[in-house]
Amino acid sequence: MADSSLRLVLLMREIPREPQFVSTQTLLERLLDAGHEVSLRTVQRDLQALSVHFPLVQNKPQGRGKTGLGWAFAANSQSISFPVMGSAAALTLMLARQHLQSLLPSEVLNHLEPFVQEAQNLLNTQGSGQYRDWFDKVRIAPGNVLLPPRVNAGTLEAIYQALLEKRQFSATYNGQPERIIHPYGLVQQGSVLYLICRFYDYDDVRITALHRYAEVVVLNEPAREFAGFNIDDYLQLGVMHWSPGGQIRLELKVKPWLANHLDESPLSYQQKLQKQNNGGIPAHHQRA
Repeated sequence: MADSSLRLVLLMREIPREPQFVSTQTLLERLLDAGHEVSLRTVQRDLQALSVHFPLVQNKPQGRGKTGLGWAFAANSQSISFPVMGSAAALTLMLARQHLQSLLPSEVLNHLEPFVQEAQNLLNTQGSGQYRDWFDKVRIAPGNVLLPPRVNAGTLEAIYQALLEKRQFSATYNGQPERIIHPYGLVQQGSVLYLICRFYDYDDVRITALHRYAEVVVLNEPAREFAGFNIDDYLQLGVMHWSPGGQIRLELKVKPWLANHLDESPLSYQQKLQKQNNGGIPAHHQRA
């Protein structure tokens, strides 16, 4: 009984939420990898039994790389987590969701909605009065950030899948003809998500904006190996900034109010502020 209960818990953890589906065969392989000696028929019976008590939905996956019956939690179903979320965690999640609204595309944030709903329900129903009061008193003021570009939800899911499974995908980019892409990393800068990748068999690295992709199809073929690639080392080259040639030395004369702001929020760890007198008028000289 203990083994079967654990198997059911593990099985539920492997089932995604719509619009993603996982096949029964894939679930069987994951249970076998976890050390559970079960048959495909046993997994099928488990899924049927779970669907009586939990909001599981089925489909018949189509296309390359998808076989058999697919399973998922309904898109609007409540999140299930062990252990349950605490009041402090619920409040933190609500504030994080508010902060990320101006930074991430809505299609990305939609993945958080079941957990946000769980947090909201907990704060509303479990006597967490002090936390509810705190949330009513805290707001995230928007800064000078542009609204994030719209990213097609299907495009986002497919690129995430290709990156996670280290597979190629075909797509059009920026209205140009279809091409084959090998994904290697994902970077957020400001409110835009970028994919680090290579096209076809070329060796040059591209930094492409996710919102410019369309007609994405994940392929069965693995992405080309990128020997020695490390995303942190790559970003240290300055590829996401104006100057790819390394650090620059910047000297500025600024007003007192801006000097105070830079003192509180430096441009870099190497920044230095020096107060100077120029004809009796104080100025500030900043190096970064």
